[in-house]
Amino acid sequence: MKILSFMNIERASALVTWLFVSSSALYYAFSQYGVSSHRPWLIVAAAVGLALCFSVVTRRDTSLPSWRIPLLIVMYLLAVGSLLLLPYSYLAIYLVVWSALLPYYLGWRKCLAVSVLAALPLGVIHTFYWQDPYAWLTAALFWTFNLFAMMMSNVAIKEKSAREKSEALNRQLTSAQQLIHQAGRQDERLRIARNIHDVLGHHLTALTIHLQVASHKAKGAGEDEVKTHVDQCHSLAKLLLSDVREAVSDIRENAPLDWQQAVRALFKDLPRPSLQLSIADNVSIEDVTTADILLRCVQESLTNTIKHTLSAQLQVTLDKSEKGYSLTLQDEQVPTAKTIQLGNGLTGMSERIEESGGSVKFSFNKHGFFTHVLLPEPV
Repeated sequence: MKILSFMNIERASALVTWLFVSSSALYYAFSQYGVSSHRPWLIVAAAVGLALCFSVVTRRDTSLPSWRIPLLIVMYLLAVGSLLLLPYSYLAIYLVVWSALLPYYLGWRKCLAVSVLAALPLGVIHTFYWQDPYAWLTAALFWTFNLFAMMMSNVAIKEKSAREKSEALNRQLTSAQQLIHQAGRQDERLRIARNIHDVLGHHLTALTIHLQVASHKAKGAGEDEVKTHVDQCHSLAKLLLSDVREAVSDIRENAPLDWQQAVRALFKDLPRPSLQLSIADNVSIEDVTTADILLRCVQESLTNTIKHTLSAQLQVTLDKSEKGYSLTLQDEQVPTAKTIQLGNGLTGMSERIEESGGSVKFSFNKHGFFTHVLLPEPV
């Protein structure tokens, strides 16, 4: 079942349609049958029931998941019931609105099959109950309206899905570029360190040896002054060699990766959720693979938060202990379900972490969905 993505304007347009259809039907019903008749009041109940069912079925969050399919069926029955109560064929517009909701819950082929059910009651009821000679023609016309509504909803779903995938890939690419750039800087530092060690260090070592030999040979009378200068040069060469080795060691040490910058790139230009990032002072990530795994965990959690909740923020906390890196991810959507179903994203996250010797736990708490990742530091 897809989560409905009705924008406010789309939902409002459906409610405006409901308002015009319902108000006109009630006006004519009370005018034709009077206040004492049960038909207008039953239409009032059907119209209110349709509005309530629609408001629940089109919610953008994951609340009341087990109620949505039954309420969708109730909407269909109420729309068909309204055709039995009043002889107005335009009440089939209720079924057009209902048809627009089907692609969010059924595949396109099933929607095509069900579209017949959306048009059939109009033809049957108005032919045999209301004795309308043109009922089947009207039903055929409304069937085309139902198909059009389904098609537009299906196009909207595909467009939204493609846009979300494109935006997610762009954020992933941006964050990956951050890590690649920093990894490239580490490689460049290592290359410079090797060149200094191989070239300058080699020559300084050779110079130190030659000065030491010259110092041993300058032992004759009158040569004390020469020996003093040679010894001074020898001392300076040894000191310079020591400084070069220390500098090379400092350069060869991997500079910490700016993991925070890569994480913030994932949240850039997102309307929601906002990032609440907390990184302990003792955290220093120097391994690119470790940084990438932790970054992918944040990315998957962000994707799930956008798709399945209305959470306004996502808390990301990174700490380090003797066991390794501890990453916690917490949204603020109050859970309505107690069971966790691992989709492809969470399964892939688990596999990636376990391959690196780590572990991950998913759970619900009073705040929302909670993820805890423990990743050992590479040896």
